[in-house]
Amino acid sequence: MCDSARCPQATHHPCHRPVCAEPAERTKTFLGQLGRPRKTERTRLQNDYDRAMHVIADIDAAIAPDEEPA
Repeated sequence: MCDSARCPQATHHPCHRPVCAEPAERTKTFLGQLGRPRKTERTRLQNDYDRAMHVIADIDAAIAPDEEPA
């Protein structure tokens, strides 16, 4: 899957939220399980998680108040 957070032509719609949220949740869980010596991996995963959360926040902000995320 492409990284839509890095694509200036990407569009995000409420139907895309689950596709972004599921991997973000798995990354968050994995980050919590990483030990201290894994700094490089933690940094990479944290950046991935932050990008995913940015996309999710943009989707949530675009949803009209009467719409529910899928």
